[in-house]
Amino acid sequence: MKKLLSLLSISLLALVLAVPAFAAAKPIDVYINGSKVTFAAGSPYLQNNSVLVPFRVVFEKLGLQVLWDAKTQTVTGKSADLVISLKVGSNRATVNGTVKKLTLAPVSKSSTTYIPLRFIAEATGGTAVWNPANRSVQIDTAVSKTADEAAITALIKLSNQYYNEEKAISFYSLMDSESSYTESVSDLNTTFEQYDLKNTIDNLEILSLKGNEATVYTIEHSVRTGGYYMPDQQIEYLYTLVRKNGVWKISDFESQNSTVLLTRDQALIAADVPPADSAAIKENINKYYQYLNEENTEGVISTMTSYGEDYNASYKADLNEFFSSYNITNTPGVSNIYYYSAGEAAIYVESKDKDASEAETYEQGNIFILSKADNGSWTIDDTYNVFYELSK
Repeated sequence: MKKLLSLLSISLLALVLAVPAFAAAKPIDVYINGSKVTFAAGSPYLQNNSVLVPFRVVFEKLGLQVLWDAKTQTVTGKSADLVISLKVGSNRATVNGTVKKLTLAPVSKSSTTYIPLRFIAEATGGTAVWNPANRSVQIDTAVSKTADEAAITALIKLSNQYYNEEKAISFYSLMDSESSYTESVSDLNTTFEQYDLKNTIDNLEILSLKGNEATVYTIEHSVRTGGYYMPDQQIEYLYTLVRKNGVWKISDFESQNSTVLLTRDQALIAADVPPADSAAIKENINKYYQYLNEENTEGVISTMTSYGEDYNASYKADLNEFFSSYNITNTPGVSNIYYYSAGEAAIYVESKDKDASEAETYEQGNIFILSKADNGSWTIDDTYNVFYELSK
């Protein structure tokens, strides 16, 4: 009986010891950027706290061209800016010609060469995380700055393309937002209906690229090809981009500066304007300057086209703040209506401006875009500054 119990105990002990041995033999899984790697030539294994893997599939998954020198037992992985070489049995490797020490030398086993996985992951700029609980290695590759720069540049150019093609939905599909762009799409479609503009990117510079965020500066050229009048302009933009789920999106873009591409000579070429309209346009501009000098908020607003109560209230608040901060006298001088079509005109006006608190006088050139109402009156739709400088 004792012998039976003894044999039973031995059997149970063997079973207990067999459990961890079986667990240790569980295959090691390798993931690169979340995708499981399949090894056909052999299975990864753990030795001296290092995971060794067949070299070819890992190199290829990491974007490296694989070279094998059977004579020297050397494996090499190449890309446009990286060369990694390891030799079977040697604890020395080279990365772009620099010698690196390995914690474990590559080995040849069953006609397959195994290399230390962590070294390769880190040599390519990525990270390797070992999870002992499920015996897996997660490799996250370093984001290629070159690839990111190309993707960011392509994104900005694509947004410009969609704008020129007047594809509002496609344009806003490139934006990052948790809310709907329905209203913005509607507003942009209204702009497309009213204006025909051709936009080109003259210069694009990636100012910063860190992790999942980037800032881009552009110089763009907007040219009117039809529709309502708008002067041609050179505009500087600052784009803010974010990467979500591996895709770059535009989170914001703002105009930093704009330059009207109209010379003084061009602005002084007179358009063919009916006398009645010419007189009405100039009268409205004279009233505008008169009301400015009188600090008459309601008067200034009366010379402007109304875009609704909210707009008028906001503009009125801005005017009141301006009048409370400055005491400027505007003296209009040279003026010329250089663009005219039925119901729309553009007039160039030069003026001398003097703040009562300062000795200097400044000169500026402005463009006023006006439209004609059904009752025949002309009001100011928009203004553009051409220049502003100290009077000589």
